[in-house]
Amino acid sequence: MNKIKEITQKNAFIWPILGCIVLYIAITIVTGSFSLAVISSCAKLCVFAMLLALGQMIVVTSGDGAIDLSQKYILTLTAYVSCTVMEKNIVLGLIAAIAVGVVCGLISSVINVYLRVPAMITTLATGYLFYTVILLVSSRGSSIPAGGFVKFVNASVLGINMMTLLCILVAVLLWFVLYRTKYGHQLHAVGQKREAARLAGINVNKTVIMAFLINGALCGLAGALCGAYCGGANQDLGTTYFLPSVAAAFVGGTNAAGGKSSVVGVSIGALMMTFMSTFLNAAKLDIGVQRLIQGAFLVFLLVVAVSDAGKKK
Repeated sequence: MNKIKEITQKNAFIWPILGCIVLYIAITIVTGSFSLAVISSCAKLCVFAMLLALGQMIVVTSGDGAIDLSQKYILTLTAYVSCTVMEKNIVLGLIAAIAVGVVCGLISSVINVYLRVPAMITTLATGYLFYTVILLVSSRGSSIPAGGFVKFVNASVLGINMMTLLCILVAVLLWFVLYRTKYGHQLHAVGQKREAARLAGINVNKTVIMAFLINGALCGLAGALCGAYCGGANQDLGTTYFLPSVAAAFVGGTNAAGGKSSVVGVSIGALMMTFMSTFLNAAKLDIGVQRLIQGAFLVFLLVVAVSDAGKKK
């Protein structure tokens, strides 16, 4: 039993993989048909939750109980920005969305780091600030995506959707940054114990701020892709993906206490949460019941994560 626990702790992706298999079997039973198209469809639909989950993973890994509650607002705001700017230039619109996401991350990080306001409270407050901006932008900017970008997000290469390929590329790049660069090692050290990291000569403030900036960039990319795929931006665009993304971050092996992450585990966790949504839809459950089940699952994951964090300390 201890051997199994040791293996699963070292390989955080095992549980979400098992979850994907169980949910796929459940979908097959409910629909009464075996189809590989379900897998490719979920791989495409998990893109938005995956990008948010990876961003959340980085913030949580920075430690001190950090979590970003403003992600859904950043995604929504950047979706409007991308739709508006892409009327003139698609590439510029994508860059603008990512840049706005970075600015949002910078605002939250500065308040968290320099005013010493806990990240949860900070991002809750800045989230409402971003939502106010959304209300202003939605009445003046465009909510219709550029046709060329819509074709891009719906295109496929060898049967694999372009958004899925882009997300895999982002995940590989993020894996390299977190586990093969100086910054990645510093981030995990800061997450394990900030004061010890500071005494070791690590610039803790810079490391935490960078975590929020990367998170903001990923939210911006998710916003641009989501706006195009969903046929345009709307004021509740990010709400659908927030709970699944947080759940994916923790089911994928991110430690609530910080200092531990798993790009592979979180990515597969996002796929698992999409399988769950697909199963709930196939079971023809009301949207309110679906949110209730997802919320209950998230609470369960948080209880387990916090319990593990307590044991770690």
